[in-house]
Amino acid sequence: MKKGILLPLLMAALAAVVYAMIVSSTEKKLTASQKLQDVFVPIKDIKEREVIKSAYLKRVRIPTAYVQKDALTYSTDADLKALENTVARIQIPRGNQISKYAITSLSPEAGLSSKIPVQMRGVILSDIPIATASMIKPDDNVDILLTFEAVLKSGQRQNVTVTLLQNIKVLAVGSDLGQGLDAKTAAALKNKDEESSAYSDSSALSLALSPRDAQYLALAKEQGKLSVILRSHGDMSLYTIEIASFDKLFQ
Repeated sequence: MKKGILLPLLMAALAAVVYAMIVSSTEKKLTASQKLQDVFVPIKDIKEREVIKSAYLKRVRIPTAYVQKDALTYSTDADLKALENTVARIQIPRGNQISKYAITSLSPEAGLSSKIPVQMRGVILSDIPIATASMIKPDDNVDILLTFEAVLKSGQRQNVTVTLLQNIKVLAVGSDLGQGLDAKTAAALKNKDEESSAYSDSSALSLALSPRDAQYLALAKEQGKLSVILRSHGDMSLYTIEIASFDKLFQ
């Protein structure tokens, strides 16, 4: 075969291969555009460091070709469960697809402020005995007791105990903020807390208090000894409880 004929044949073959690749790519894009995928989008603006709730989200079905890179997609309810109670790293505008890089787990990295209810304050109560703190979990409810020396009407001084605060929500125990931790992160935090407890016999509780109650708790800490008692999950009542004293105990 003459060289003058071979070159055009090679060029034609190369052109055919390129054309086939273009056609194949176009067909793949067309096929992808016809497939649908559910993605999560917020129905309201989610603020930076805000805890994400399922009520904030909806599923939108869009062509696969328009699913953003690293967007969180929905296949089963487990995907929604994994997203709920995570924390927004950045502000996520309403209607935007949620990327895995826009969220983080509910952990010390996210900060305690992400769990504090609106118009409440996060108060950290330190020096809680390990034996007590280990039995309390985030989202439990507790009462706070104050034991102090009171001056009675007779002028006699006597220790008394009062129920200072009732039905207080626990935000965190040590570095454990509760929900949203994967197994690896939870194990790492547990090891960290165990290492810390080896050098100390106390831990800390983070509590959700109104500004008024936060002030009274700060005052009470300077007046006597605080004790924390755990409540039943179903018990939301506020009780009238008389002051406890040795005089009444032995009457």
